[in-house]
Amino acid sequence: MKLYFQNEFLGDIRNINVDGMWINAEITPSKNIDKFNDFFLAIVDEENDFEETNYNEEWLDDSNWYIIDDENRRMGIYIPAVYPDREINWRWR
Repeated sequence: MKLYFQNEFLGDIRNINVDGMWINAEITPSKNIDKFNDFFLAIVDEENDFEETNYNEEWLDDSNWYIIDDENRRMGIYIPAVYPDREINWRWR
């Protein structure tokens, strides 16, 4: 599987596990993910309030995030949580 924001490839996803509505896996990031690092850190930081006004509106639009599966099908997801250890969690839209 592959993670995309709009038409931008952000990384390969492997070792997928399903836990109820949530999917978690490992992501091998592409260099394109670097500009999202602060955004993802803010999303997963449970100690602080997430300030939407600090980020690009397009990044906050769920319709811009999707996964391409191994059969080349595009499947929409809600904004993923990408952790510093490169764990990724998401839900299907």
